[in-house]
Amino acid sequence: MSKISYLVAAALVLATMGVAWQGWRSMADVVVGTAGILAMVFGALLTIGLAVGLVALLFVSNRRGFDDQAGGRPQAKRGGSRAQR
Repeated sequence: MSKISYLVAAALVLATMGVAWQGWRSMADVVVGTAGILAMVFGALLTIGLAVGLVALLFVSNRRGFDDQAGGRPQAKRGGSRAQR
């Protein structure tokens, strides 16, 4: 990716964090206890872990060739197909 893509992504993350912070501060009379904060932290960590796991499965599937026939494109013939072997 180019440097501009990284800058745009960073700007979007900072803008999102700013909106979230403003929303949090605008609800000043709402009290979130320790259990609520822990639930948010664990929920965020679980979401990140799930995303990492799914992306890892995507890469493993692509490397092992499980996705080759999913696109509907014919395979390149290199020494015959597996059915002929």
